[in-house]
Amino acid sequence: MPAKKTKDKPKLQTSKIGFDDVVGHKQIKKRLRSIIKILNEPKRLEAFDIPIPKGMLLYGPPSIGKSMLAKAFVKEAGLSYIEIAGSKLFELDYIKEVYEVASKHAPCVVILEDIDIKGVIQGTVTNVSFADIAKVIESVDTMVFTVATAETLEDVDPVLTAPQKLDFLIEVSKLDKDARKFFIERILKKPHDPKIDVDRIVRYITGMSAMELERLGRMAALNVIEEDKKWITEEILIEQINIIKYGHKIETQMVKNLEEELRMTAYHEAAHAVLSTILLPHIKIEQVTISRRSKMLGFVSYNAEDAISNITKEELFNDVCVLLAGRMSKIIKAGEEKMDSGAVNDLSQASLNIYAAINNLGMDKELGLINIESIVLLDSDFLSLQIEKRFLHWIHVARVRTEDLVNEHWDKIEKLALQLIDKEIVEEEELLKIVGKVDTHYPIPDTL
Repeated sequence: MPAKKTKDKPKLQTSKIGFDDVVGHKQIKKRLRSIIKILNEPKRLEAFDIPIPKGMLLYGPPSIGKSMLAKAFVKEAGLSYIEIAGSKLFELDYIKEVYEVASKHAPCVVILEDIDIKGVIQGTVTNVSFADIAKVIESVDTMVFTVATAETLEDVDPVLTAPQKLDFLIEVSKLDKDARKFFIERILKKPHDPKIDVDRIVRYITGMSAMELERLGRMAALNVIEEDKKWITEEILIEQINIIKYGHKIETQMVKNLEEELRMTAYHEAAHAVLSTILLPHIKIEQVTISRRSKMLGFVSYNAEDAISNITKEELFNDVCVLLAGRMSKIIKAGEEKMDSGAVNDLSQASLNIYAAINNLGMDKELGLINIESIVLLDSDFLSLQIEKRFLHWIHVARVRTEDLVNEHWDKIEKLALQLIDKEIVEEEELLKIVGKVDTHYPIPDTL
C-alpha cells in the first residue's frame, strides 16, 4: 500500500443517527445491541479468557443501510468516530494517523467505508491492502473498535477477518417488509390515489434497494406530471416498479409478427406459472405477464422473500419441470417445427440444476453421494461418461414428466394464456383461482 502524505487531518465526529432512525433490519439491530453490551461490559469476557473484540464487518448489497447501521452503532454505543472512505483507504500513512488519533480519544470507533473498493495505482487496478489494515488494527492497544462495510464477504481478504481483527461478520440482507413499507409511505406523502393497496405495492418491491425505491418515488411523480395526471396511482407505481426490475416496454413496431409472438409468449408463461403453482406452492407468484420489456420477454415474477436456500431433490426436479414447461407448452400448442429461441434461459438453468444435482449435490440414484468439483482438478475425465449418461437420463425423465403435467393441466394453462392475451398481466389472486386446488402429489421418478 502506498505511503502518501496527506494534508487532510482525521476528524473526530459524533453520530446523530440512532437505531430508531434506521428503518427495518430488526434482527441486525438486535445483534448490534448485543455487541455494544459486550464492549460496555468487558468483564463478562474474563470468565472465558478472551480479549475485547476489535471490530466487525457489515456486508451486503449496496443501498440497504450498512453505513447508517454503522453510524447508528456508534451513537448507541455512546462513542465518537473517525471515518475512512474512498481514496483514503489506499493511504497507509493516513490510516495509521487515524488510528493514532482514535487511540488518544479511546474508547472510539473507526469506520472503514466500502473496504472492497478498487483503485488505480500506477496504472493498475488494485484492491485496498487488507494486510496493512489488519496490522494497524492488531497493533492498537487501546479500545478502538473498527466497523468496516463491504458488498460481499468474498471480496474481503481473510487476513482482515481473522481473530482480533474484524471478529464479528454480520450480513445485512435486503430491505425487510417494515423498511419497504416505510419507503412506500414516504412516497405516498405526495399526491396519490387513496385507494392504493399499500400491502400489494410492498410485496411488489421485494428485493429492491433503498436507492431503487428513492428512484421509484421520483419517477412515479415525474410520470404524473409528464402525463398531466391528478396523482400517483397504483397502476403508475407498478409500471415504474416493473421498469426498474425488468426494463421498459418494447414498442410494438420493434417486434415482428407481434400478435403471434404475444400469443405464444402467453402459453409459455402460463405453463411456467401453472406448474410452479402446483409443484412449488410455497414459492409465491406476484404476477404473470406477457408485457415485453428490454430486459426480458414475458415473465413470471416471484416474491423474493419466498426464495429457498436449501433445496431438496424433489424441489430441484420440480423446478426443472417448471423451467421446461414453457417450451413444452409451445410445442403442444404449435408443434415441434415452431420451436424458437425463447426458452434459452430456461434450458440453461434447467441444465445447470441437473448437472449440480448429479455432480455436486450427491442426488443421483446411480452415481450416489459424490461431489467431484475438486476431483476434476486432478482428473478432468473422472466419471465423465457416467455423468453424461445420467445427465441425459435426467433431462429425458424431466421432459416426459413435464409433458405429462402440461397435458394434464392444459385447461388451466389455456385459461391463463387467454387471460394474459386479453389483459397482459394476471396477478397472484387471479392465478390461484384459475389453478384451483390440486390434491395430486407428484413424487420424483424412481430412476433418478
